[in-house]
Amino acid sequence: MLAHRSIGCAVGRAVLVLMWMAWGCCAPGNAQQPPPAATEQPHAAIAALAERLGAQLLAANKKKPFILDLSLPNDLPCPLGSWLADRISESLAKTHPELGVVPRDRWSSAREPAEFAHDRNQEYARNEQRAQSLGAEVLVQGNFAAIPGGIGITLIASDRLAGGESRFEALAEIPITSEMQAILTTPLPQRAAPEGLFRASMAGIGSPLCEICPAPEYTYVAKAKKLQGTVIAQLAVAPDGSVQNVKIVRAPDPALANTAIRTVHTWRFKPAHNVHGDSVPVIVDVAVAFRLDVIPPHPAPLAQTSAGRPAASVDAAKSPAKKF
Repeated sequence: MLAHRSIGCAVGRAVLVLMWMAWGCCAPGNAQQPPPAATEQPHAAIAALAERLGAQLLAANKKKPFILDLSLPNDLPCPLGSWLADRISESLAKTHPELGVVPRDRWSSAREPAEFAHDRNQEYARNEQRAQSLGAEVLVQGNFAAIPGGIGITLIASDRLAGGESRFEALAEIPITSEMQAILTTPLPQRAAPEGLFRASMAGIGSPLCEICPAPEYTYVAKAKKLQGTVIAQLAVAPDGSVQNVKIVRAPDPALANTAIRTVHTWRFKPAHNVHGDSVPVIVDVAVAFRLDVIPPHPAPLAQTSAGRPAASVDAAKSPAKKF
């Protein structure tokens, strides 16, 4: 996919990953049910969301999408998530038959992998295999949470099923209706913004795009000790695209953690936006990988995020299954 300019020196690599880590929405007992919308016509807003996704797929010549059930933050299932996925899929198929949307009612007949899913990554891999058995080439997942007056929705599509590395994102804020409330069995959690920071790619919030993200350089000590591995860091990206805070989530060695912190503080992003196009501060998780045997690639254009790519690359997908 697209990669940013790398540093052609001692071999390190940085890969930005939009990871859907567990993110508490609110303290127990604080979840609130948004009031029903005055109108009972949420379908227009859902159709607009489907159109935003469809336009991106058509522009990139991507076809045969399959829509997974939408989930709450923390990947929690919710009956409303299935209802929303049905409506989005139906709207996309009706408006753009040329996309060849894979009907959701075929999911139950899809071949289910024999392997049992032990974590979120494996669960997503199982979903990919099932969708692929239905002929899908694009897998769409999404999440939602309560916001004042309705719900915020983020859809993320990936063409990994067809061997691609593209990532597409569509956002919406949809009024909640009596029909939708009747489907709910428990109150919806509120979209979280602790200390004014939203979670990237969550409930109507988009993701920041990496613009200047140089690869880490090995220190003399790290090279001498032949240290390798991946540092998982959590960044606060400000509305101007600067990195404000860095928290290490996991690191194979303190020396690599310190290098990763110094590196990501130099990164610059195109900021995340909300549905209205406003730049917003977000929390995003990144993986900074150190490999002694990898030679950084030639400079290339910039884009967004994924895992498992060449040294110093920044890809335009999550990969959506990647959840550290």
